[in-house]
Amino acid sequence: MSITISAATARIARQLPEAELSLDSALLASARLMESMLLARQADGIATFTGQTALMRLAKTQRTLLESQNDMIRVHQELLGIGRDINAIADEPEACPDRAQLVDDAAMLRSA
Repeated sequence: MSITISAATARIARQLPEAELSLDSALLASARLMESMLLARQADGIATFTGQTALMRLAKTQRTLLESQNDMIRVHQELLGIGRDINAIADEPEACPDRAQLVDDAAMLRSA
């Protein structure tokens, strides 16, 4: 199956923001879950450290989602470069992520 460059560009332009937003949605959902878990262990009769392992795993999941967001920004930048190279898109710098916004994953995780 083959599609035209303009059709592929339109599909990617529609699907890329959806993918980016899905990562935001997942991070928000996990943050709400974290809040609920912390509130639940404040209930009477619950030991202070109940669910600590689950909280640690959820925090790891959140870090992974943040790393995935950085990777998605890189995907966006790469696709933007390809689109420019093949003259499939107009140059709209304000519509796309800036490299300066990326955080060095390794340095950030060490400090967390």
